Amino acid sequence: MHELSIAQGMMANLRPWLDDQPEDLRVLKIVVKAGPFRAVVPDALIFAWEVVRNEHPKTAGSVVEVDASFIEVKCRACGESWNAERAVFKCPKCGSDNLEFGGGNELFIEKIETNEKNM
Repeated sequence: MHELSIAQGMMANLRPWLDDQPEDLRVLKIVVKAGPFRAVVPDALIFAWEVVRNEHPKTAGSVVEVDASFIEVKCRACGESWNAERAVFKCPKCGSDNLEFGGGNELFIEKIETNEKNM
């Protein structure tokens, strides 16, 4: 379950920022952008964050929301373009495997909602 490593990495990256914030700041929600090539299982990341969030008092009650992105696919043979939720290997229009991919590899904190303001 690599989602636990992702949650631990999120905490490691957030900790310095959290330590610089006012004592009364509380993180309510963290929105994570995750592309299909990252193979993040949303429920597993949500569960992993529930374990890790208690490592810092400012994140103890927070939740994670996963915002799934798409893979932009273009067929080099016929020019067909579409968004895919998972890896594809053939064009649905012409059957070619000569595809060009864009995006789908994202994995980052998109937004942090706190009791004070959105970050």
